[in-house]
Amino acid sequence: MKERLLALRPIVLRVIGYPLFFLFFFLVFLYATFPWDRLREAIVAAAEAPRMSPSGRATPSNMELAIGSLSPTFFPGVEARDVRVTLLPQRSTERPVSMSIDKLRLHISLFALLAQRASLSFSMLGMGGSVEGSASIALGTPATPRISPLRAFEVTLDNVRLGQVAPLVSMVGLPLGGNLSGTITVNIPEGDVAQTEGTMRLTTDRLTVGDGRAQFQIPHFGGVTIEQIRAGRLEANADIRRGVVQFTRVGAHSEEFDLQIDGRINLRPNFADSALNLGLRFRLTDVYRAKSEQAGRIMSVMDMAPDLRRARRPDGLFAFRCSGTFERSINCPPDASASAPTPGAAMPPGFSP
Repeated sequence: MKERLLALRPIVLRVIGYPLFFLFFFLVFLYATFPWDRLREAIVAAAEAPRMSPSGRATPSNMELAIGSLSPTFFPGVEARDVRVTLLPQRSTERPVSMSIDKLRLHISLFALLAQRASLSFSMLGMGGSVEGSASIALGTPATPRISPLRAFEVTLDNVRLGQVAPLVSMVGLPLGGNLSGTITVNIPEGDVAQTEGTMRLTTDRLTVGDGRAQFQIPHFGGVTIEQIRAGRLEANADIRRGVVQFTRVGAHSEEFDLQIDGRINLRPNFADSALNLGLRFRLTDVYRAKSEQAGRIMSVMDMAPDLRRARRPDGLFAFRCSGTFERSINCPPDASASAPTPGAAMPPGFSP
C-alpha cells in the first residue's frame, strides 16, 4: 500500500500541486500589481457622484472625499491612509464639516464568497480614537421595500472625538466636544428588515456643545452665538426589536444643561429612508445663565424667540417633536403639549428637580 501511494505522488503533484502553485502566485502577482491608484479614483468618483432618489431624480451627494493612498494589506485586504470626508453645507448659513481618518483597513473572507456572501472586517484609526467592526452582506440580493442585502453589522468605538464625527456635527449644527465610546450590533435574519434585532450602547464623556464663536440658527429669529455648554456625560441606549429602534435612555445632565430624548426609528432597507419620530426636551440652567454675559444673552433670546416660547413647558423644559427621514429634511416643531411632570413628581432619568 505504501509503495502504491509513493507511486501516485508524482501524478498528484502534477495534476493538483503544480496548478495550485501556479494559481497562488498568479493571484499574488495580480494582487501586488493591481492599479490601486485607479481604484482610489473610482472610489472617490462614486462617493461624490449624484444620488438617485426612489423617484428617479438625481440629487447631489453634498460630500467631498479625499484618499491620500490606497494599497494592499494582508491578503485579501486593502488599506487606505489619510482619508478626509467633508460634508458640504446645504444652506447658506451652514459650514462644511470634515472628519479625518489616519488609517482604514478592510479585509474580506474568501470562504464566505463561496457561499455568495461578503464577510467583511474593518478597523480604523482616526478622529482621536479607534473603530473596529464587521459586516455580512448577501451578494446578488438587490434591496427591495422589505429585503436588505445586509445580514449583520457590529461596530465598537473607543474614545472617538465627537466633534470629528461629521454627520453628528452637521445634524446638530454646532461644534461638539467629548469622547464617544460603545457598541452597536444589528442582525437582519435573511435580510428581512421587519425582523431586525440588535442593541446600541453609547456614551460620551465630557460632552460640550458650541464653542463661543459658532452661531446656531433659530427658526423665525436668526443666528445666535452659543457660549460653550458643558453638558456632562451623555448616554444613548436603544434596543432594536422587529425592525424598530426604540430609544430606552438618551440623556445628559450637568449643572449647566439637561437633555432627554425618547422615541423610535422604523428601519427601512435603505437606512436613509428610515422614518424617525423623536421627542426632544432640554433646558439651560441658572448656572449657565451666570456663566458669562454672552450666556445671559442667549437665555434672554430663548425667552423672546417665537418657536422657543411655544416650546416651553410649565416645568421650564423646551420640548420639540422631530419627525421625517434621513434622506429628506427632519422637522422639529415645538411640542409644549408634551406631558410635563406634576408638581412634586420625580423628574425623568437624567434630569435634576
